[in-house]
Amino acid sequence: MNRTKLKYGTNAFIMTALLLAILILANVIVAQKPVKWDLTKNRQYTLSDQTKQVLKSLKTDVTVYAFFKEGTTSRDMVKSLLDQYRNVSKRIIVHFVDPDKEPATAQRYGITDYDTVLFIAGSGANEKRQIVNSYDIFGMGSQPNTATFNGEEQFTQAIIDVTQPKKLNAYILQGHDELNSIDYLVTFKNALRGEGYNVEDLNIGQAGGIPKNTDLLVIVNPRRDFTDKEMAALKEYFDKGGKAIIAMGAEYGPLTQKSVNELLSTWGVKFDNDVVVDPGRNYFMDPLSPVPQYKFHTITNKLDLSNLYVVMPMSRSISYPDKPTENITIEQLLSTSDKAWGKTDFNSKDANFQKGDIKGPLSLGLAISDSKTGMKIVAIGSSMMFTDKIITLEANRDFLMNSANWLADKTTQISIRPKSLEFNQIFLTGKQAAILFYTTVVTIPLVMWIIGGYMWYRRKTL
Repeated sequence: MNRTKLKYGTNAFIMTALLLAILILANVIVAQKPVKWDLTKNRQYTLSDQTKQVLKSLKTDVTVYAFFKEGTTSRDMVKSLLDQYRNVSKRIIVHFVDPDKEPATAQRYGITDYDTVLFIAGSGANEKRQIVNSYDIFGMGSQPNTATFNGEEQFTQAIIDVTQPKKLNAYILQGHDELNSIDYLVTFKNALRGEGYNVEDLNIGQAGGIPKNTDLLVIVNPRRDFTDKEMAALKEYFDKGGKAIIAMGAEYGPLTQKSVNELLSTWGVKFDNDVVVDPGRNYFMDPLSPVPQYKFHTITNKLDLSNLYVVMPMSRSISYPDKPTENITIEQLLSTSDKAWGKTDFNSKDANFQKGDIKGPLSLGLAISDSKTGMKIVAIGSSMMFTDKIITLEANRDFLMNSANWLADKTTQISIRPKSLEFNQIFLTGKQAAILFYTTVVTIPLVMWIIGGYMWYRRKTL
């Protein structure tokens, strides 16, 4: 009996020692290279592919000074994010500064506000600086009483700004009753700036043509025709490989302006004179606000994989040829459901499909490119999605910024969505709550007690 107890006791001791050794070794390995799993719904603690690509392509050091008071939640959030940046690239050098304890450092860099982050690259005459303020990092969500953490979006763009040789120039066309960029497109303009563009309004007549440094032209729902000289300037711009986003919505009724379709007729593309009705896929049961399906394209692929969709109120359908001319590629980006149709009679109050309407599925977004000249156009059948009230819905902002980056050949850059800080609640039915209670509070502990009792009995009888 004693020999048997000694045998089992020795085995138990060896197994315990071996288990402890394995645990210690595993902890040492994990300490060398920590492994983390991000189980949050919005991937709160995971860097986007864009950020990783930007960090891995860095050829110069970027020094980051984060001015935060110690012990604050905002400091902890920013530190966690910057730690992820440093894990990807050793070229990111981070210093946290408490302005109350080190006022001289804050004064040297001209920092007067808490929760400010400064990015510096280069030195001497080639030094570049970019400041990210608190109101850029922490924003308000689209829903009441919700907040967003925009740190990754702002920090990655700041790194791009201080390391890239030059910014691109985007011009928003004005002068033809387009959507006013001051009253309606503020968020859109700021989003473009956040992607590394200098953004200005452009009146072709006053400017004497389209500036030679134009990298992106944005045309949002002009309601008056272009003059002959303006049309000639636009055609010349595209003949030389120009890039543009052209959007035409149906919020103002029948399409009376002819210049945009005349311009697009070069490639066989046309905005239809209709308003899209989609009972199959829409936003909050509003058939006049389609939620289109994505088609395979660089602009849409990552949004589709992330289950992020766009909302397009008061849309027009877009027609295009099945077989474009030589060198021209036309790719569908967005499509309605097969239950949709294009209503051509704007005065009719009949909500059903009528004779003369355009049967779905309909195209709401196209990518047009010319392999010979390098010309690229993204045609979008909604202008309201550019406006301050609508651009923040779902993935509208992401889609528009991805379109701009595709046009500029910045295919590694996709828009980084701000991450919501709201807490998601789980609502259980009475039956679900009962199952959860009996499983976690009763069944699992009872099973553990039974197994433990059985093991105790076996050892006692040895």
